[in-house]
Amino acid sequence: MSLSRYLIFMIVATCICWAAWYTVVMIVNPQDGGIIGLSLFYSSLLFALTGSFAVAGFFTRLVLLKQELIFQKVAISFRQGFFFALLVNGFLILQHLRLLTWYNVSFLIIGLTIAEFFVISRRPVRHRS
Repeated sequence: MSLSRYLIFMIVATCICWAAWYTVVMIVNPQDGGIIGLSLFYSSLLFALTGSFAVAGFFTRLVLLKQELIFQKVAISFRQGFFFALLVNGFLILQHLRLLTWYNVSFLIIGLTIAEFFVISRRPVRHRS
């Protein structure tokens, strides 16, 4: 897939996810929706934020980091966009459960940081022969 097709697909999919989130916000009553309404809200928000952060991160990397290859920028920006969307969603879920405290936020940030380091460390090492 070419870069322009990826960006068009990602932007269109992100707009669809934002429309889905808006629809959930407008239609679903939080008191009556139950677990299904909440899961639709948080999952649509996760996908919408992931797409938004991935596209924004890609363009930021494109401008600021010239030495990386284009497809490395795509992969890194998508992964970091997903982790940042998980962070924002985690904040909202903790707030919904009335558990948003500094130590829970710290655990969430530390957990996502460990996940990022784990993904970075699993890259295959290429040796020159």
